[in-house]
Amino acid sequence: FGDDTPMVSDTTLKQMVFNVLDNARDASPQWVELLITRDDAAEAPALCITVNDAGPGFAPGMLDHLGEPYQSTKQRPGSGLGLYLVMNVARTLGGSVAARNRAAAGGAQVSIRLPLAAIVLPKAHRPAG
Repeated sequence: FGDDTPMVSDTTLKQMVFNVLDNARDASPQWVELLITRDDAAEAPALCITVNDAGPGFAPGMLDHLGEPYQSTKQRPGSGLGLYLVMNVARTLGGSVAARNRAAAGGAQVSIRLPLAAIVLPKAHRPAG
């Protein structure tokens, strides 16, 4: 990221990342990979968060309904709202979410892309120093 870029510390953003990591951990308790990068190549610089797991991947048909509420293979109350929240927060911030099964490596991948303009702490709100 070069120089430190102060980011907004928002409960909803934290919950968004937690939901994706929690899903990956449930599917693959032994291995979860978190990759965080900055993409300056696009028209609008973005923070890219990618979570990979080694679980069974998304069930057939699940990817077609990504971001719809109550789409889950988990059999517990409230299931199916995690990625729904992730998708809605990303869209609200002008970002995007993509999900796929990792054919060669197995498991699933969820990628979140958020424009830096939506999450960088404005200079007026940064601590002096």
